[in-house]
Amino acid sequence: MKTHWLGKMMFIGHTDSDHKVLMDAKPQQDTMSGGPSPMELLLTALTGCTGMDVISILSKMKVVEELVSFQIEAEAERSQEHPKVYKKILLKYIFKFSGEPPKDKVQKAVELSQEKYCSVSAMLGKTADISFEIVFA
Repeated sequence: MKTHWLGKMMFIGHTDSDHKVLMDAKPQQDTMSGGPSPMELLLTALTGCTGMDVISILSKMKVVEELVSFQIEAEAERSQEHPKVYKKILLKYIFKFSGEPPKDKVQKAVELSQEKYCSVSAMLGKTADISFEIVFA
């Protein structure tokens, strides 16, 4: 893993899996607004991690074939003082199934991700209160 400075507040990270991630500070006078902030990427990593867990678990439960759409929204509150860590995170899991949603299986999959499998959630849970809600569209 390497990260290079591109100028002003913009950086590009090169991952061990040979991907590039562009990062910038929130739009201000000193930024180019060329990418998400590192803290935004952290929330994106959380939603991606738990989302992958949930899909994997639902696949094993043989219900993912009926899944039409799935998205995760994250709302977060940060501390006022430096370091401005996340204090509260709400994850909203939004599912749409072709037929009757398997609510019990979805609940179990989300709980397993949050309580056992998602490593990003486990790390962020050291500083933030992470809660979730499940919505069926």
